[in-house]
Amino acid sequence: MGKRNHPENNESTPTSQQVITDNTEKVSERSISYVVVRGESRVSNREYSTPNDTYALEEQYFWKTLTERHSHNEPVKIVQYDSKKHRVW
Repeated sequence: MGKRNHPENNESTPTSQQVITDNTEKVSERSISYVVVRGESRVSNREYSTPNDTYALEEQYFWKTLTERHSHNEPVKIVQYDSKKHRVW
């Protein structure tokens, strides 16, 4: 004998999906930060909030002194962070 169809087993369940929408625009604005570079390469993984940050200036001085003594005098600058150029691997 086959199974009997019971009405409670055959009731269809609602299949509508609840869609949640958020009408507010979320702008992912990354705060501006600065890094120290030697030539075109980033010298450390530190980021600074302003280009005249005390620690940024100390790091720039360190690398500038190092390049004057032991390298070909590449320019050492504090520049605005660019995610494509200044990644830390």
